[in-house]
Amino acid sequence: MTSKHSTLVSGAVACLKLAVAGSALSFPAMAQNVDHDLAFPGYSGFLNVPSATALAHGQADIQFSDQSFYKGGYDHIKNVSGTFGVFPYVEVGGRLAWAETHSSCFQGCGIRDLSANVKVQAPLIPHEWFDLAVGIQDLGGEVNYFDAKYIVAGRQFGPVEFALGYGDPDVPNRYLDGAFGAVSFRPFPWLNFIAEHDSQDLRVGAGVTSPRGWLPGGTQVKAKVVAYNRGEYDDDRRFAAIGISIPFGNAGARPRLAQEAARTGQERAVEQQEPADALTARESVPASHRRSSDVENPQASSDVARNLGEALVDAGYERVRVASVGDTLHVRWENNLYNRDERDSLYDVASRAQKAAGIHGTARLTLLNQGLPVVNRTVSLGPDAKPYALAAEFAPGGVLPGADLTVSDWDFEGSFGPAWKPRLTFRPNISSTVGTEYGVWDASVALGTELSASLWPGALVSASYNTEFYSSEDFEKGGVFFDGRQRTGVIEAEIQQSLRMMPWMYTSVHAGRYAFDYRGALNETLILSPSGHHSLGFIGGYFQHREFDDISRRQALARYSYFNPGLDLQLDVYGGQFFAEDTGVRVDSRFWFGDYAVTLQYKNTDAEFVSLGWVIPLTPVKDHQFRYLQLRGDADWSYSVQTRINDDLNYTAFGGAGIVQSANPLREVYLNRGRFSNQ
Repeated sequence: MTSKHSTLVSGAVACLKLAVAGSALSFPAMAQNVDHDLAFPGYSGFLNVPSATALAHGQADIQFSDQSFYKGGYDHIKNVSGTFGVFPYVEVGGRLAWAETHSSCFQGCGIRDLSANVKVQAPLIPHEWFDLAVGIQDLGGEVNYFDAKYIVAGRQFGPVEFALGYGDPDVPNRYLDGAFGAVSFRPFPWLNFIAEHDSQDLRVGAGVTSPRGWLPGGTQVKAKVVAYNRGEYDDDRRFAAIGISIPFGNAGARPRLAQEAARTGQERAVEQQEPADALTARESVPASHRRSSDVENPQASSDVARNLGEALVDAGYERVRVASVGDTLHVRWENNLYNRDERDSLYDVASRAQKAAGIHGTARLTLLNQGLPVVNRTVSLGPDAKPYALAAEFAPGGVLPGADLTVSDWDFEGSFGPAWKPRLTFRPNISSTVGTEYGVWDASVALGTELSASLWPGALVSASYNTEFYSSEDFEKGGVFFDGRQRTGVIEAEIQQSLRMMPWMYTSVHAGRYAFDYRGALNETLILSPSGHHSLGFIGGYFQHREFDDISRRQALARYSYFNPGLDLQLDVYGGQFFAEDTGVRVDSRFWFGDYAVTLQYKNTDAEFVSLGWVIPLTPVKDHQFRYLQLRGDADWSYSVQTRINDDLNYTAFGGAGIVQSANPLREVYLNRGRFSNQ
């Protein structure tokens, strides 16, 4: 560390001691946990200096600023940063910096760069001791304007927070090149004063945040300003940033069907404190709804089953069957209402069974998809505030889709419309480039429409059509990205037959037209662990070009999938030969927040790519349907931004590790996108 660095850092520490002493007297009740903000470079932090904490799990911040370090100095360059707390103690983000929006960089455009950031906070250190984090800015690649690796420690005392760290950038003599430090003073939750030394320059500024509760959905507006600069590369210039912070997704917004082992002690205590209420509820059941063993009416239990079945059909469920066997209600139904997450349907049916149960003690629920039984839940129908599952498993049975050895005579059978009801799904399809030499953002946008219908159990016919309605100049004919545009025409038309060979094994065979120009056949096979947390899969196919006999494609991929329900984390690892016959690996991850997700992807075939994106459902929590038709949006629409890494130049590319599969693959149609858990 140079003498200049030592003097400035020591001065910051001295100021910190005075601020801490003052805050201990003036603000003894100030909470230690404060909102995390983005620094100008896009990671959570102060002005340019990173903090020792990561964004909170589920927090999403988007920021626009006008400061970038370029060609040895700071300049007013536009930046958009987006950072997500994807995991406890882990944040990932992306940054787009540009000087000119439309000009070609081959003729001169200044800086135009797309980069990725990662920060990890040490999870095992008590907050009362200190916080510690490591991070990488501008991950991967050779054309890196902002590359830096850093480690930072920090501590918070009431309204005062400080950080000290060390950085190593790819470009020397800029921020984070050596020791750095920062201190902030937050006299009010909405106001923050900041002073820092970023290893090269001394900087003072302030930040403001809209108070919690002023805006809907937990949204907060945030702004920062650099009011004073002094140093080698930044001398008395002003910069500003403005952004929003939102709790991403809707996790916790709706109840789930908890399992007995997962219920909290508080829930069990409430149940144990209500014996009188339970007795009252039992005695208040009309005699006509009690079991024949308790009353003289032998039809009482059958009436309960019929009433429940009619209620389910009226609600819009299909292929409904209900039977009363002893003190157990057996319920089978197909869900086409809760298309975002079928666990909502499990809870809805369990709640309806609980209300209609009479004196039935349990219900055995079986969820169907395309006529095939998928999962079973044995549910307590006691007087608890919420229904809960006593047992969870994949539905028993094998190749025979209608086999049910438990019930031979159903008290009710009905459906909201025919099994072959057509379903029309709409979605926007987007091809785009971000931060390339040709422009900041170029895009081709189309409306995708899929029509599907069920033929018999496990059989499905579908067709998808694409209609391009917008394209920027570079995606038009003659443009550099024309081949990657959204084409107008039939994307896919196929017929498929899926078989549930065993409760934990599915296979499907598909034939038809794929990827606009190819006809061929597909096979997908899936093997599940008993818990549903692990699966092994195979996706293979042969495709022949419709016009050129000498063009054909073979695809053969193995897939391992993992789902952690506690963290709502999904991981898919693909390996083998992809559709373009490039070979290698692809890793897809989803960090779920209710019905929304942040996605991270890594590809390594002919080149290496990373992408950051999100999943947003474009349909209501509960879809509406007519008796002979259903119109709905895409419940799993995704968009991502991709950049090349570990290459001499970040050439734009749309391909790499592409997978051609059915528009209705096994996990999406039958297994709630891989999010069913039996534990």
